[in-house]
Amino acid sequence: MVTQELPAPLAGLKVVEIGVAMAGPYCGMMLADYGAEVIKVERTDQGDESRNWAPFFEGRMSHYFAAVNRNKRSLAVDLKSSEGRAIVEKLALAADVLIDNFRPGVLDGLGLGYETLHARNPRLIYCSITGYGATGPLKDERANDVAMQAYAGGMSITGEAGRGPVKMGISVADIGAGMFATHGVLMALHVRNATGTGQRVDTSLLEGQIAMLSYHYTAYFASGKPPERKGSSAQGLVPYQAFEASDGWMVVAVFTDRMWRDLCGAIGKPEWGEDPRFNTPQQRMVNRDTIIAALSDIFAREPISTWRTRLTPLGIPCTPVQRIDQVVREEQVRARDMIVDVETADSGTLRLPGVPIKFSDAAGGVRTGPPRLGEHSRQIVRGLGYGDADVERLESAGVIATR
Repeated sequence: MVTQELPAPLAGLKVVEIGVAMAGPYCGMMLADYGAEVIKVERTDQGDESRNWAPFFEGRMSHYFAAVNRNKRSLAVDLKSSEGRAIVEKLALAADVLIDNFRPGVLDGLGLGYETLHARNPRLIYCSITGYGATGPLKDERANDVAMQAYAGGMSITGEAGRGPVKMGISVADIGAGMFATHGVLMALHVRNATGTGQRVDTSLLEGQIAMLSYHYTAYFASGKPPERKGSSAQGLVPYQAFEASDGWMVVAVFTDRMWRDLCGAIGKPEWGEDPRFNTPQQRMVNRDTIIAALSDIFAREPISTWRTRLTPLGIPCTPVQRIDQVVREEQVRARDMIVDVETADSGTLRLPGVPIKFSDAAGGVRTGPPRLGEHSRQIVRGLGYGDADVERLESAGVIATR
């Protein structure tokens, strides 16, 4: 939902996004959601490759493309042509931010690299998202989300003990890199406000994953033992995992001794709260198998609603493991405007996730749906000073494309 009477925090910011799939477009979307004008540069033939990934909304709008490309305008341009590159260069010279998520050197080879553009537009913030980083022995190697979940260590701790590694259900490496890139852009804008000069922002899927794995790395440094797969449970807390109730799965998370004693009272076992086998976090870890077996038996006797009624007032997190079709019906989710509808010209009403950050005195939200490939090509090129005859010629020559 957009609160029209409030200003958008990034209003007036001009962004050029030369990105595909998830990481770069996610960064672009976060800026666009909060008021930036984001022009998405796409190939003239198929555009962002994610446009072709099923399932599709009506009008063949890819669910994946729709997820990260709202609030943007699309320029379909042939970067293999000198005139196409000139168009994008003009955009960049008038922009505040440029985002790309190609391998190092790709845009340099097109004359659109950081050094070239920064020399002509010193205020430009040039944000590059790569797989392994812009330097180092693997800088030119391809990487995607699942590859980086494996390489950076996240997959080694995801899954059930004694079984094979499992990727997370979300594209955590791609989205994490996009979020860190957004933070980097905003910090670079803050510096530019003080110095008047832009700079390069360099992040990667690898660095984002190591940062997000955070305490798993420090646990290794502290103990000398790499963390292992523990299913839904935590590495150092018991009980802190999914349990099966009589009518489905729920999570119970105990992370203080007070919570442990309250849990013991709630399940009719108050004596466990003082039992020397269980009365400290360390002892609960040592006797984990005993505790989990006993709790599994108790929790299986009652429905989730009963356990929520008993545990929630005690401040013990107890939540059902919900499917997405259940989450979208949750009153809390609706109250926070986290499911929104947006009208599009050829795909009807699209239902999308809302924006995650709210301000007391600024607005952010979903203003427009994801664009058709080249939907704004003519408008954007005219805005760069090209006349109608030039626009027609560029379109006829295949330098730009419209839909």
